[in-house]
Amino acid sequence: MLRTFCVLFCLLSCPVTAAPAVTFNVAGQIYTFDQPVRLATVLSIVEQKPTQYWANAAVYELNAPEIVQQQADILQQLAALIREQSKGSSEYRQLSALYQEIGSWQLMRRLNVIVDYDQARLNPARNPQFNSGEYYIRFKDRSQVIRLSGMVAQATTLPFKTEYTVTDYIDHVVVAASAHRDFAYLLEPDGDVRKLGIAYWNRQHVQPMPGSEIFIPLQDELFFDRIGPLNDKIAQLMMHRM
Repeated sequence: MLRTFCVLFCLLSCPVTAAPAVTFNVAGQIYTFDQPVRLATVLSIVEQKPTQYWANAAVYELNAPEIVQQQADILQQLAALIREQSKGSSEYRQLSALYQEIGSWQLMRRLNVIVDYDQARLNPARNPQFNSGEYYIRFKDRSQVIRLSGMVAQATTLPFKTEYTVTDYIDHVVVAASAHRDFAYLLEPDGDVRKLGIAYWNRQHVQPMPGSEIFIPLQDELFFDRIGPLNDKIAQLMMHRM
């Protein structure tokens, strides 16, 4: 009897813990769910969504401090490299420009999720469940340009051409003296990041999707073995930009 009384007292007096909420921000419209929700359900109620081209769509997780920490780590490494250069040298200017660019990035953690309503609706593997947290779904119009950034004289946007490969686009910009001559990174709008050979001995003939970005990394030989991992980190961080 005493045990039954204790159980009843606990049930009546102890607060009931609410299920974690799941919140999505889509084009300024907030959708909140009081239980786990799948991607197809979210996309089904979004009023303004693309009808044909989903490749530019992405899901970002808000409140992801690890991404901000990655940015801080990269900036710290770049600052150390800048201090090693002679003020006024081309390397000093180029590294400083890269430092300022990365420092200006607004970041959220982009999830490895394909955002496509039809695929999410028909394929359980493409219909992940969100159990808690705050998320942002970004829709962008189909782009008809290719952007080049990194170790170039200035970030440049070129018209997309179906027959052009990555190296064709690179040939149309002025590459900095401290640029890597053998490799570049291709960042495609669906979240894929690839390191591609661009020299005569390792050239990969890859045609980028419209809306892609080509990142020209720092030259390994100029800054020794620290740069390879740093280039990789910068390219990966770029996919979390808003």
